[in-house]
Amino acid sequence: MIHDGDTLFDVIQTNLDQVVIEKQKMYILYDDFGKLTLKDIESMGVPYLVDKDTIENFDYSTTIDDNVYNKIKITYENKDEAVREVYIAQDSANISQWGLLQYYESINNSSLAKDKVDALIELYDRRARKLTVKGAIGDLRIRAGCYVPVNLNLGDIIAKQYLIVETVTHKWSKGHHTMDMNLIGGGGFIA
Repeated sequence: MIHDGDTLFDVIQTNLDQVVIEKQKMYILYDDFGKLTLKDIESMGVPYLVDKDTIENFDYSTTIDDNVYNKIKITYENKDEAVREVYIAQDSANISQWGLLQYYESINNSSLAKDKVDALIELYDRRARKLTVKGAIGDLRIRAGCYVPVNLNLGDIIAKQYLIVETVTHKWSKGHHTMDMNLIGGGGFIA
């Protein structure tokens, strides 16, 4: 790959995204007290249950207006053969229900295009959900990038799954430790 003019962070992110598409593996890059660390997310689970007994409150919303696509279209300009190669994956049932929500991208390498459209339709063809937990019982093991089990009735769904801690704010007041967390992951939970 050529990354002319890209920042180091963009190069790292592009390659981590490629690993997700090709290997279905996710890695977390984080600052571990001044040392950059790259870890397989599977090694970052914390046995801390997020449920109605461990939190004070939560904010939850769902939408199809943000990062939701039911048609993925990727093109590659094949200059050797003077043609444009088009790769498409779509969900006709969700197109009928929500209308057409299309993601389009032009790529420089056609070898991964089919895998990429399949991975993107799997990732984006669902309602986007946001979950912010407030006033959770504090636990110093919780950091951005780890994942925790969640068991909450959110109204339209019961979230009974592992979610990734996108951000966490630890708070101390009068000897009492609490946390606020943004959670993302499967089932359409997004940042």
